[in-house]
Amino acid sequence: MNKTLLSAVLAVAALSPFAAQADDAASSNQLNNFFVTGNLGQSNYRVGGLSDKSDVFQSVRFGWRWNNIVGAEVGYTSLGQAKQYVGPVTVGFQPKAVILGVNAKYDFYGPWFVSGHGGYLRSRTTGSVTYGDVRSTEKSWNNGWYAGVGVGYNVTDNVALALNYDNYHVKYGRAGASQSQTNANVAAYSASIEYRF
Repeated sequence: MNKTLLSAVLAVAALSPFAAQADDAASSNQLNNFFVTGNLGQSNYRVGGLSDKSDVFQSVRFGWRWNNIVGAEVGYTSLGQAKQYVGPVTVGFQPKAVILGVNAKYDFYGPWFVSGHGGYLRSRTTGSVTYGDVRSTEKSWNNGWYAGVGVGYNVTDNVALALNYDNYHVKYGRAGASQSQTNANVAAYSASIEYRF
């Protein structure tokens, strides 16, 4: 117990100069724009002959911006599910993805701003075929990319609202001689709220 307490005291003492520097950096606006953003909207699938514009898009991103202009982000997104009906059979396509990329924000007129982001995604797509009460599913993991733009309004120093357009390039299946791979572009139209720390 005493060793644990001593270790904790030493750790606090060792990290206190860094905490002071971080506080100084925040006060000088060098690296003080950590944020979390939540999006809610509608997804629009374009894959082969399938077009589905009726499902829910959700996303959450965490990141920071250097001097409130450009930085990095990581997040998770659910692109809803596209469905196609072929007679009595329903074919479904449901991707979710972890994202890692860069983001930028530019205040152009008072509290109004434009934003952009893009980068790498790792998707997990569940394909399904349903016939009556029988359902068969298969999962596929693939790499892809995403990019998006938005326009918004800084309600306060910490809170911003925006309207956004994003495009996610996802794949289903494995490339190779034994199995084909399907590429899909999923457009997402959403409203977002951002909180800056």
